[in-house]
Amino acid sequence: MPKKILHIIESLAIGGAEKLLLGMINGMSNYEHHLIILGEPETLRSSISADCAFLNLGIKNRPDFIRAVGKVKKYIRENNIDIVHAHLYKANILSRLATPRKVLLFNSIHAISSLAAYHGSRMTLIIERLSYRKRHHIIAVSQEVLKDFKNYVGLKGPSTVLYNFIDEKFFAPQPRAEFSKDKLQLVAVGNLRHQKNYPYLIEAFKKISPSVSLDIYGEGLMQAELKKQINEHKLNIRLCGLQKDMHTILPRYDAFVMSSFFEGQPLSLLEAMACGLPVLLADIPVLREVTGNDALYFDINDPMSFGCKIQQVLEGKVDLKRMAAASHKRVNEFAHRDQYFEKLNALYSRL
Repeated sequence: MPKKILHIIESLAIGGAEKLLLGMINGMSNYEHHLIILGEPETLRSSISADCAFLNLGIKNRPDFIRAVGKVKKYIRENNIDIVHAHLYKANILSRLATPRKVLLFNSIHAISSLAAYHGSRMTLIIERLSYRKRHHIIAVSQEVLKDFKNYVGLKGPSTVLYNFIDEKFFAPQPRAEFSKDKLQLVAVGNLRHQKNYPYLIEAFKKISPSVSLDIYGEGLMQAELKKQINEHKLNIRLCGLQKDMHTILPRYDAFVMSSFFEGQPLSLLEAMACGLPVLLADIPVLREVTGNDALYFDINDPMSFGCKIQQVLEGKVDLKRMAAASHKRVNEFAHRDQYFEKLNALYSRL
């Protein structure tokens, strides 16, 4: 009989953690999968394997959350769940309150918790510390993510750094070998929200040559605000919305850009690297870790810094061909699906 895994996540919105979980459920056929989400949206539900049991708790407020603890406890008991694996802050807290001691519990952390979960609310940090036990196994998507958790919460039990994986189809393109001397086509991928720091790029583009363009793929609450700024200043930036088949779209560009305030280990960056694009990144520790310190980095506190890097590229002072090859080689070292499954199976085998 295959072991039974209950996955818990906040929703099935389109995001890195959700896409990673989807790949786990559909790819690890040696387990019986169960999935519980805390609430809407269910955007990715149709992409999940039909034989995965599914439950939406419909949590909308604090009383709903408290009642959900009992529901999940009952679900684990009635379905004889062997392993619980939760993703993201609220799902991790729920899993700790609902999972009995005899069931293995893994909590995946996908972002810098001090900024993504605790910032502006000391109560979230207190709840994290009080609910976390020695028997809970922490899985962090990067060394920086684990370091941040250790600094703010402290490690009581086992922990593992497990880099994300991406769909194999992103590895098909070869690194870019030719680049135009007359123009530079940049691409950014990520939801239109504060964390991604898109206003920085808009400010930088006010003083960048019109021969440089930027296409941003994603949707979010900041869309109207960003569009207004782009139109007002007549910038060479397009908001392209959500698109499928990004593995065929990314190779059309000259370089990938990410200006985020913080990240965990962004799938969109890994996908761009796998497609063979050179990358221009915010100079934050986690992005240096992901790229092995081999990329073009800019200061997110100074839009002129980005402009200077672009000018260096336009003047031929940056070897984009070498950077593209380095990105492709780097991501091939750790982001393949089979590598991820092998390591995760080893953790689950503690059962």
